[in-house]
Amino acid sequence: MHFKRIGDRLLFAVGVVVILGVIGIVVSYAIRQDQVMTRETELALTKTSESVEEGLAAVMLAKHAKVAPDFSERLKSVPNVVDFRILRIDGSEAFIDNETVDDVNRKLGRVEFLGHVASAQTTQILAATDPGLTRVRETGKRVFLYQVMPGGERLATSLGPILAQDGCQHCHDDGEKVRGVLKLTISLVELDADIQRTWQLSMALIAIALLIMVVLIYWAALRTVVSQIVDFSRAIESAARGDLSVRLPAAADDELGHMAQSFNHMSDELIAIYDGLKDEQDKLSSVIQGADSGIVVTDAAQKVVLVNKAAERLLGKNEAQVVGEGFLALFDDPDWLAARLAANREESGSVLREWQGRILGVQASTIRNSDGGAIGSAALLRDVTEEKRLEAQLREQSITDALTGLRNRRHFDSVLAIEFKRWQRYAQPLSVMMLDVDHFKNFNDTHGHECGDRVLSSIGSVLGSVSRPAVIPCRYGGEEMVVVMPGVAQEAGAELAESLRLKIAALSIDGLQVTVSIGVAGVPGRDASSGEDLLKLADAALYRAKQHGRNRVCTAPDSMA
Repeated sequence: MHFKRIGDRLLFAVGVVVILGVIGIVVSYAIRQDQVMTRETELALTKTSESVEEGLAAVMLAKHAKVAPDFSERLKSVPNVVDFRILRIDGSEAFIDNETVDDVNRKLGRVEFLGHVASAQTTQILAATDPGLTRVRETGKRVFLYQVMPGGERLATSLGPILAQDGCQHCHDDGEKVRGVLKLTISLVELDADIQRTWQLSMALIAIALLIMVVLIYWAALRTVVSQIVDFSRAIESAARGDLSVRLPAAADDELGHMAQSFNHMSDELIAIYDGLKDEQDKLSSVIQGADSGIVVTDAAQKVVLVNKAAERLLGKNEAQVVGEGFLALFDDPDWLAARLAANREESGSVLREWQGRILGVQASTIRNSDGGAIGSAALLRDVTEEKRLEAQLREQSITDALTGLRNRRHFDSVLAIEFKRWQRYAQPLSVMMLDVDHFKNFNDTHGHECGDRVLSSIGSVLGSVSRPAVIPCRYGGEEMVVVMPGVAQEAGAELAESLRLKIAALSIDGLQVTVSIGVAGVPGRDASSGEDLLKLADAALYRAKQHGRNRVCTAPDSMA
């Protein structure tokens, strides 16, 4: 049985306690009444038996024993007397045969008493070994017996001793203390009926008293306890819905009053905490919504619960689209973002993602509690397009010569070392071209350094025009320039050098003709164990071009020469 209302539960509990108490009282009362009625019944039987015993003794002492059977039969006609018999100590009925008369006459030696004309047979009423009869013989005291008949009628039997008195020894032996037993049985029907009527009346009165008691207790509990508990429950429900303005009356100086005071104090504290959290939430919301970085957060069920304005702008989606498509579909590629979440379990940091013409730095991670359980996911998006452009620009500037626009010496050293290792590993051809402006000092001394710079810049333009993965022109230093040619053999490199020499010779700078001398060296076929060795071979070839009149291309001799 379930009761939703506390008043019903209280009524049920009080009712059970009261009913159990009343049942205990009723049972105790019934047992007590039964004991009282039993004692009264036994007392009545005792008085009746004693009266009969005194009358019988008077008859016997007056030597009128023949009157005893009539005396016994008359007693049976008394109301409620079911049976009345005078028994010998062996349980047989006395005065209906001549056994006792014969014994007495024999003791007296004469016929003092006349027997029945027709002697009846001995009737055994109780067995000689009957427990009740035995107790009467041994103790000389009265014994009460009770039995229930098949129809439900209760009978009470008194076995009273007929004790030997002065004068009995004339007819009976002196050693016999108990001369006989008076068996008196009465019906308890009327007594049981009275008890039942009393019991029914008592139960009716108890039921009425119980009902009145329960109603009064419930009414008192409802007014003093339940009503306040109901008010307290309603106040808690209002607080759970967010209404913290409810206050409970706390005038009583009892437990319920203290509970009301505690509730009111708790509400005041919650309002203060809520106001503080609201202020912090407003601040945090302002920070999140005003941030340049995009922020997307989910709960434990991977439902998107936060999308700031920057995320909408960077993703090109509004908040409803992001929430509807789900966290993993931020970039329309669930597998990629799922892989990022899995990767960030072991490592942290952002990765770059090209998205709608932008380069975004994406950092996706799983949010976990102190026990390591996942409570959500978060993605931080940052537009790094300009940063990467500046990085590329700086990287380009760091490896570019400002005057000629070619790669600088540092880049040349790095590329040469890398390409020579590639030649050593894969045996792909590698050539290096080194060129020098003829009579460059005269340009600076005669026409000024600005003219010299224009000469170098023009040559750089020519070299830059042939730049490709297999041709990497660099400024080596001063008026010297080099070209790294991966995958190009020395002979092909010399042909390229010749075409460049012709293009440069066709230049006219400030009305002046410019020529260059070029040396080319390549592997295989040349004795070089490093990039520096190969460069030295190209430099030696350049030196020979200078010796042979300048404005020409010379190659390094092969190893056999």
